[in-house]
Amino acid sequence: MFTAIPFYLFGIQNVECQSVEYGNNKIIFHAEVSKHHRYCPVCHGKNVCFRDKKMRKLRMVPWGKIQCFLYLTLSRISCHDCKKCTWPTLDFVQGKQRMVRAFVQYALSLITIGTILGVARFLGVGWDLIKNIHKEHLKNKYQIVDFENLIFLSIDEFSIRKGHNYMTIFVDIRTGQIIQAVEGRSKGDILPFLKELAIKAKNLKAIAMDMSGSFESAVRSALPNVDIVFDHFHVNALINKALDEIRRQQQNKLEHTSKKVIKGKRFLLLKNYNSLDKSARDGLQALLDVNAPLLMAHTLKEQFRMFWEQPTLEKASSFLIRWLWDVYESGLEPLIKVGKTLLAHAEGLVNYFRHRISNGKIEGINNKIKTMSRQAYGFRDMEYFKLRLLHLHEQKHSLTG
Repeated sequence: MFTAIPFYLFGIQNVECQSVEYGNNKIIFHAEVSKHHRYCPVCHGKNVCFRDKKMRKLRMVPWGKIQCFLYLTLSRISCHDCKKCTWPTLDFVQGKQRMVRAFVQYALSLITIGTILGVARFLGVGWDLIKNIHKEHLKNKYQIVDFENLIFLSIDEFSIRKGHNYMTIFVDIRTGQIIQAVEGRSKGDILPFLKELAIKAKNLKAIAMDMSGSFESAVRSALPNVDIVFDHFHVNALINKALDEIRRQQQNKLEHTSKKVIKGKRFLLLKNYNSLDKSARDGLQALLDVNAPLLMAHTLKEQFRMFWEQPTLEKASSFLIRWLWDVYESGLEPLIKVGKTLLAHAEGLVNYFRHRISNGKIEGINNKIKTMSRQAYGFRDMEYFKLRLLHLHEQKHSLTG
């Protein structure tokens, strides 16, 4: 009766079942290789005899919550034709793995809808086993990454551990896929990959980034013909930081009674004016009416938002020159310092109007990375972590915080 057991449901072929054991929420199938499938793995001849035996214990796809195992007895084959002596090959097992291919595929299908820990608990196996299955799959999947269709790239960094341990990621802006992740954020850390792009990414036109000196220097060194585009968010953040510094300066200058007018108004100053409701606008106006430096700084901050709305590169360049002149005329030192920074990076600012790209997509990806890392309680295996980053764009299950 056991020979009729449908092993093909488990992806197992050319095996004859001898007996079955039940108990302890497990099913164990004892089997041998079919007599009709005994041939030399080297020359495929059937003029063979058999030597010593061994047993391979293989995990199979479970039946619901019942774990299934295959105890397969193998005989070493001695070939009279090619004179080789070797163990038979098993098409349903990959290499020396202790599981059938069907179990691997089943685990991978579960990973698409759940976490590594959740899949391990469901299958009743260790976390490391599922992690290693997934890691091997990702290594094969992303062994070669095609850069031929890469046109716009985004570069950013994030902290991988507490302290000052960083990783830099490179994202294809059009697809949202992380194409590379390197440990560190210095020029020396990212330069090797940029040099690889110089050879393989012949269609690369522009790279979006913050105004990090190491990023800019590395790109100009390895990719001199690729345009650099400085990101909206980081530029606006510099201006907001200067505005907040001016707010603190004015608060420290005022008497106790006047300080109350400025205290607690940081949110009103930094938020976009159009995003404020009527009561917030009234509160902001009351503050600006009594403090001329803050009024000037806030006006310049709001004016710069119009820079990104310019229709052409020429008009954007003219707008930037006028705005920088107004900044110098204001006499506000924190804003003048920002103005000097923007003037030094003017080319990267106006390049936005050539390509209309930003780091907006990569900021969202950074949030997914933090959630993924938190759900996995950190990643001890850095190689696996990098592979998970390359696969993040295909993440299907919800990354709950």
